[in-house]
Amino acid sequence: MYFTIENPVISELKIQRSLFIAALYPVESPEQARSVLAEHTRQYADATHNCYAYVCGTKQETSYYADAGEPGGTAGKPILNALLRKDISNVLAVVTRYYGGIKLGVKGLIDAYGAAVEQALGTAKLVAARVWQVYHVECDYPSFESLKHKCSELELFISDISYAQRVSFDMSIAEEQQKQLTDILDGYVLFSGLIYSQKT
Repeated sequence: MYFTIENPVISELKIQRSLFIAALYPVESPEQARSVLAEHTRQYADATHNCYAYVCGTKQETSYYADAGEPGGTAGKPILNALLRKDISNVLAVVTRYYGGIKLGVKGLIDAYGAAVEQALGTAKLVAARVWQVYHVECDYPSFESLKHKCSELELFISDISYAQRVSFDMSIAEEQQKQLTDILDGYVLFSGLIYSQKT
């Protein structure tokens, strides 16, 4: 089984006067990881380095890392390995370094970046990584309000709502609850002309 984190986590580690700030973010896709990374680097634009790695997919299908100016293989790969060793997925890990004036050497950097992520993981709440399905839905206003009520017992997220003559929106739900949602939506297709399609 693979795990993700429930909420973002930030921890700090000081080694030889360098400050390493490890930030872990739950993400659902490489695109989201890159967006979150861009915001992180804006926040820490004054740092010496913002090195990172991410793993996505319920079976760690996609991974990527970058040393961001550190010597090759000394930052991004140790960050990635720390995630893989703990069976972590759907997580972006960024380690921000503020250089303290003492060079750590290749081994020292590898150890420092890996340790920073391991420390952050030690404080994170882990939950099972899940596959999410997204449906695009269009319906009338009464059906929208009724749907929100009927789906309240499901772990369901509604986003990208557009109000016009009809309401259109996206519904995201865990894969294991997909049949329950489609059963609900199929009922509204029959009685109120609701239109829906699964997004890929």
